[in-house]
Amino acid sequence: MKEIILDIEGMHCASCVGRVEGALRNVPGVRSARVNLATNQGAVEFDGAPVDLDAIERAVAAAGYAAHPAAPPDEAAASFQARTEGESSLWLARLIVAGALLVPLAALHFIPGLPHAFTMWAQLVLAVAMQAVVGWPFIVGAIKLLRHGAANMDTLIALGTTAALAAGMADVFVGRHSMNFMDGGMILAFITLGKYLEARAKGQASQAILKLLRLAPPVAHIERKPNVVDVPLGQVAVGEIAVIRPGDKVPLDGIVLTGHSEIDEAWLTGEPLPVIKQVGDKVFAGSLNGSGSLRVRVTSAAGQTWLDQTVELVRKAQESKAGVQRLADRVVAWFVPVVLLVALSTLVGWSLAGNWALGLSCAVAVLVVACPCALGLATPAAVLVGSGRGAELGILIKDAQALETAGRLTTIVFDKTGTITLGKPKVAEVVPADGISPVHLLTIAAAVERQSSHPLAAAVVQKAQELRTPVLIAERTIVIPGLGIEAKVGGSKVLVGSREFLERQQVAGPEPAVGSTSTAAICVAENGRYLGALFLADEVSQTSREAIEELKKLGLSLAMLSGDRQETAEAIAQQVGIERVIAEVKPDQKQAVIAELQRSGDVVGMVGDGINDAPALAAAELGIAMGMGADVAIESADVVLSRHDLRLVPRAVRLSRTVLAVIRQNLGWALVYNVLLIPLAAGLFVHLWGVRLHPILAAAAMAASSVSVVVNSLRLKWLKV
Repeated sequence: MKEIILDIEGMHCASCVGRVEGALRNVPGVRSARVNLATNQGAVEFDGAPVDLDAIERAVAAAGYAAHPAAPPDEAAASFQARTEGESSLWLARLIVAGALLVPLAALHFIPGLPHAFTMWAQLVLAVAMQAVVGWPFIVGAIKLLRHGAANMDTLIALGTTAALAAGMADVFVGRHSMNFMDGGMILAFITLGKYLEARAKGQASQAILKLLRLAPPVAHIERKPNVVDVPLGQVAVGEIAVIRPGDKVPLDGIVLTGHSEIDEAWLTGEPLPVIKQVGDKVFAGSLNGSGSLRVRVTSAAGQTWLDQTVELVRKAQESKAGVQRLADRVVAWFVPVVLLVALSTLVGWSLAGNWALGLSCAVAVLVVACPCALGLATPAAVLVGSGRGAELGILIKDAQALETAGRLTTIVFDKTGTITLGKPKVAEVVPADGISPVHLLTIAAAVERQSSHPLAAAVVQKAQELRTPVLIAERTIVIPGLGIEAKVGGSKVLVGSREFLERQQVAGPEPAVGSTSTAAICVAENGRYLGALFLADEVSQTSREAIEELKKLGLSLAMLSGDRQETAEAIAQQVGIERVIAEVKPDQKQAVIAELQRSGDVVGMVGDGINDAPALAAAELGIAMGMGADVAIESADVVLSRHDLRLVPRAVRLSRTVLAVIRQNLGWALVYNVLLIPLAAGLFVHLWGVRLHPILAAAAMAASSVSVVVNSLRLKWLKV
């Protein structure tokens, strides 16, 4: 499946989102379309051949809006900032004009002693200017949609302010002094103020992704003999050598070839202390180099670095929709037509009751107070800020549905190796046979294991290097999958592998007494003689126990899933505080274990890192992958942790629960606001309690509703989890 990201212009409310999505989905070849009011962007997914971009743009234009492709990744930061700052500046300019016209309009109304005719005609000129300049964007938007038989927030504002202006004109021509010009001017001023504050707030809500986009430098210093030249990131090929000078930002992911330095990887690890980097170590784009110089072989091109993947995950989360948004979408689909009907009924009802002027005022108030903006921003604003906050914490949430699911979890299942443990086994004990020295045993084993890329083999080689044992070369290596390796070392036939492997080769030896926390025993034989065994253990991550304790406090049930022996798995589980252990499970059985838990009524989260965890991650309601794990595990997961720190799991749960609470608050406020204020604006309580909502107060309330939803969401920026 492929995807096109679009910048959408002209959207003001949730009904706009619905129209643009509908237009995009009707383009031939489009599989799905998602549009986000908070970011003013849309994502179009399609299968097979690319969709005709001109057809997409025409479809959006036919709906009354404009669409064009978003900036490429290397220009995204500048484009994003320009759009957010441009929107804020535009509304600020309109607000200044509104203020400049409103002040004399009010002065003419309240200053005593001015000629009556002069006051009325001067107010008329100012009111027309206000409508022509400040109200013009709303009028244009309403006319565009009217041509397509549709209506949105612009329609409501244009009708309300134009009605107030028309009523004021009628008063002028009959020589009557009225408040209609003031009402229209105040309405436009309040709404413009609200849109400016909303644009500012939306810009602040988007700061997390903007910070990520700014991390990578625009160019890389690349060795292209005989010189080092500055090359735009998009033109750097995998395998080229980048020179990273003191104080530089790392441009692309790579492996250190020469040099030694300390690098600040806080954006990735969340740790304030720099990490020492030397030959063979990985470096990541966006990290900040210290005082040393490095030569790095590029391993990921622009658009494919871990930083790029992080930005993409955050972007997808911010454009996605939570299930709770479906309610708002259904309401918004009927919202504007219903408001127009209520406003018309209000005008007709009061006119029939003999009070046309009150009916007009109430109808204007109904049009102005109705706020589909708040409904449209309720979910995306919270998701935008929440997913950004998650990225700052190292929690990459793929979509809003994952946020919603994480808040409903009842059970979390952990893989053992590489999740609870570090996934880096070490030789815990060297047990030679009688008459064999530990050094000889380790030397022979390391000679063979150097030919293997298995993690257990790497642990044996590392132990040999630590003890500085002699380095021997193995020849004629034969790998028997799942059992061991046969090779020639110095003319001797050497076997390295499981006890079963040695027995098949007619080599007798004692049963390895594997310790409770040892993950494996590697047996070694030379020329048919048993030399001994190496016992390996995987170290438990320092953060695992703390994470388990936090999850228990959140009321979650916990279990550990492992393919290891029951004794080993239980020993590891005991160290971190997990009581439920499911051990000796083959990779293809993990998915069945998740399904069994689900049948019992649990909402299951699965945390893993390996290829064999991918089916279980996909089967669980929420898959959580360790960020530096296998690509297939990351692809299968719904949440990706940027570093090996299980404390991010309870933080993800707390973040999700808080985001859900904010979404419900936003939707509740938006729905209750409209349910209560529209009847009040229509004047239904005038005879009962003698109160109604004046159009000016209606405009202020509308502006406040949109701003309040975004400001409430902004609380998530400072959420401590």
